[in-house]
Amino acid sequence: MKALSLFALLITSVTAVGCGPPYTLHSVTGKVTLDGAPLVGATITLKPIGADAKPAAGTCDKNGEYVVVDMRPEGAAGAAAGEYKVGILWYKPSVDTSQMTSGGGSAEAEKADDSKAARSGTTGPKSELPTAYQNPDTSELTLTVKPGSNKNDFALDSKFKGKTN
Repeated sequence: MKALSLFALLITSVTAVGCGPPYTLHSVTGKVTLDGAPLVGATITLKPIGADAKPAAGTCDKNGEYVVVDMRPEGAAGAAAGEYKVGILWYKPSVDTSQMTSGGGSAEAEKADDSKAARSGTTGPKSELPTAYQNPDTSELTLTVKPGSNKNDFALDSKFKGKTN
């Protein structure tokens, strides 16, 4: 009977070790706004200041609300306790899909449109935020993650110029 109890304890210990990440994450949520309006689809990135933490990120929903997720491969919702610099990315799509044709135009007209687009130099999405917000080192935004639940809102200003060196 004693051997059976010892075996059960061993199996329980091995199973417990295999569950979840080997570090503690804490809930981090909040809302991101620009000039008072929610930033739908914005990405918030957390860059750890200390050596103990790892980066984390989250995406804003239709209300501008985010939930941070640890960026390690085995990560989960939350971030390790510590100090972070924050960057926020928000892009407008580079192609206006309402202006796209459904194939009814001539091949020559489409070719001319492609040439105009190539000459315009517009490639990729356009940032809708001041550039300084995109880099955690220039955004002047910080966040402290404490054990338990953390709620951090970020009210951004479209006229922000960022940290100057």
